[in-house]
Amino acid sequence: MASINAEFPLLDVRGTPRQRGEQIGSAFADRIARTVLIYQSYFARPDSEILAVADRYRAGIAAFDERLCDEIDGMAAGVDMDPRWLYALNARSELLSALSAAECTAVHYTGTPYVGQNWDWAEPLEALVVLIRAEDEEGRRFLTMTEPGILAKIGLNDAGFAVCLNFLPTPKPTLGVPSHVLLRALLDARSWDAVEDVLRRAGVGRSLNLLIAGSDGRGINIEFEGDSARRLEAGANATTHTNHYLTCTAPVDAELLENSTARLSRIQALTAPGTPASLARLKDVLSDRQHPQHAILAPYTESSGFLGRKGTICTIAMDLANRRMHIRRGNDPAAPFSTIEIAIAQEAVQA
Repeated sequence: MASINAEFPLLDVRGTPRQRGEQIGSAFADRIARTVLIYQSYFARPDSEILAVADRYRAGIAAFDERLCDEIDGMAAGVDMDPRWLYALNARSELLSALSAAECTAVHYTGTPYVGQNWDWAEPLEALVVLIRAEDEEGRRFLTMTEPGILAKIGLNDAGFAVCLNFLPTPKPTLGVPSHVLLRALLDARSWDAVEDVLRRAGVGRSLNLLIAGSDGRGINIEFEGDSARRLEAGANATTHTNHYLTCTAPVDAELLENSTARLSRIQALTAPGTPASLARLKDVLSDRQHPQHAILAPYTESSGFLGRKGTICTIAMDLANRRMHIRRGNDPAAPFSTIEIAIAQEAVQA
């Protein structure tokens, strides 16, 4: 049963991938259907074209990890929907990879268990976002904030690993394992060796900045640009990223570059050596609204390079040592954060 937490529905699921998928699909059927409709308009292509590409993504996901297909197929069964639409939904970043979209500001305090980000995206998605807390057959748990029908987005697991992301635009082909499927696979990792194995098997073929952090303070930051993947060194006090490439001079739309560069400059100043590195500080820097046009915590505004109004849908700060997610819906800096434990409540497990 879903409960309301931080104004987002929180669903506890457990069992096999298929069972968990069915539970998610059944609980969030209406939200998933509405999310698919939104992305159908964003894709702006004939249904037949999208479904044909979805078949290609399904084949790639199956080769990567068939269990993730079971989870997606389970969601589709729970919704009673053609599963190809959910494969397309899980590949939405790749299908929109040429879009100019300033999406996120991410931060990991180097050597600490504190990591988080703002997720900036289309305003209609704020009313649809969900939280999923899952336990598999082996007792492994993870918690993610995600769009309904998408396996995972920002989240952490009970082994102390977290994933964050920044959308990066590219005109290059993006037919690899989709970004959100990779994020979901990483939430099963129990060690840094397992993280590296997932990254190796996933290869390239996406547009994404991927930030992985561990409770031991270590982190990995990778820019994916279609057929390339380049790692960045950790910052002296913090690793930060927005929505333009830092490892190459790949072209980025002028409006996006102005916005992304302004946010990066500000977040770098707020996390410079000598500034505090704590969970409270992480929440503060992600709540910054100093810049009148390009705030880190962004109000919803029209963007010529995007489809409709865009802004901060939610802010997430994770404490990996204590396996907790702190989340705030919307873009009001005065609004409180809610704290969500990764452990599933016993009554939810018994249900």
